[in-house]
Amino acid sequence: MSTLEDWSREIELLSGGPVVLVRVETDTDANTLHIPPSFPGREIVRRYLLQESFVRQFLLAHALSLNQDGFHFVLLNMARAADWQGLEDSLLAHEYGHIWLDVLGYRAPAYDSAKPCLSTHAGDIVQHVLIHEETRRRGFDYMAFWTRAQEQWMNSMLLLPRAPEPEACQRLQLLSAWTAAQLGTTPIEWPKRADYLGLLNRLYPRLAASANLLVEALDGRDLWDRSLYEAVLILTMGILRDVLAAP
Repeated sequence: MSTLEDWSREIELLSGGPVVLVRVETDTDANTLHIPPSFPGREIVRRYLLQESFVRQFLLAHALSLNQDGFHFVLLNMARAADWQGLEDSLLAHEYGHIWLDVLGYRAPAYDSAKPCLSTHAGDIVQHVLIHEETRRRGFDYMAFWTRAQEQWMNSMLLLPRAPEPEACQRLQLLSAWTAAQLGTTPIEWPKRADYLGLLNRLYPRLAASANLLVEALDGRDLWDRSLYEAVLILTMGILRDVLAAP
């Protein structure tokens, strides 16, 4: 079984650039984000955190990976640290998976500040299939954190008298989780899988058709085939564009 340190060194040897973990703190009183005063590539991260569209995506996430100018950053949203308590390695394995795929040439769509959630979630939906395979091969249980986060979400939704209508980017986030549940879990591995998928279908019936299209595009495909990976990524982008365009 490899360790996160092993994987980090492997990434750095392949790419020639450092893997940098950045813990981003939130000052709720001042409504500002803070990063450590000194780390490799700090100015790159600072520039991204000055972009409103990027910050909106970051605040919705527990972590984001960022590959820029030879650096490989993992940005941890420490405002949500309680969610991954005891499972930080599980969360980091997920982000290392994204970086590792990028280094190998399985790249996500280029970040587009005009439609940041489209590039983010299209890349996630396709890459999560490969990350699940690779983390399992390396002995990481990256789904441990993911399933706990989904159960927390499920419990919070069950307390509401009515589910709020998701905004455009939230629809894509839901579809990313929906496909991950269908393709990355089994009832034995996750006993609440059926309850979770049933809740998604009940709360968001308008998204069900898009979720089915995504699963059909991904299920059983050899995404390690580079040309197939790129074709499925384009198809996924098209499905998500339609979701964003829907009223």
